[in-house]
Amino acid sequence: MIGIEDIRQCAMVLPEVEEATHFRLPSFKVAGKPFAGVEKGETTAIVSVTQADAQTAVTEEPEIYEEVWRAGGPHGRIFVGLRVVLAKVTAERMRELVVLAWRNKALKRLMIASDEVSEFSRLSGADA
Repeated sequence: MIGIEDIRQCAMVLPEVEEATHFRLPSFKVAGKPFAGVEKGETTAIVSVTQADAQTAVTEEPEIYEEVWRAGGPHGRIFVGLRVVLAKVTAERMRELVVLAWRNKALKRLMIASDEVSEFSRLSGADA
């Protein structure tokens, strides 16, 4: 099962991430915006992916994913993110979701810097 340490390892390598708490539970922020965190009981996590990414995940694997909404906004509810059942998600998929959530919340300059580092690593063979 994926745990908070796995999520922490994924999140903390991304640029300008800071660990915080949300309702006394570990969460991760970029540019002051939360993008990933665990829920009470640490059996599920919420990642702030786009609504389109969340819809795709829920459609493909509804036993693992659930859209999260809260009350408010002009239509009566606001999209929050994607709930992930940690016992059912793979480590690789959780890493992908953490990165997607970070990209969704990070400032454009951070994403450009991250892309440049990834491209340099690819070209230099550092990924191999």
